[in-house]
Amino acid sequence: MRRFLILTLMAGLLAGCAPWLGMEKISIGMSKPEVITLLGTPTDMAGSGNVEYFWYNPVNRFWERYFVRLVNGKVESYGPLGSEPAGSAPPPAK
Repeated sequence: MRRFLILTLMAGLLAGCAPWLGMEKISIGMSKPEVITLLGTPTDMAGSGNVEYFWYNPVNRFWERYFVRLVNGKVESYGPLGSEPAGSAPPPAK
């Protein structure tokens, strides 16, 4: 019984520290519906004209924030907030 409890505790700790696995499923050129299917509803969204930004906060890493930049409904860039290509910084989130 003690061994079971220790293994359960270790598994819980490791799962809580595991990196968020959603962003590596995204690739340049994916459509907006594909992104939402893979990552779910964004935490925040903003856009103007043909450019949209989605922001995601992982549940197990609430201090991190990720963006997905869509142009004409297709992924142009994505990653941790602050890693946007020069000249394409997203507007401030609400």
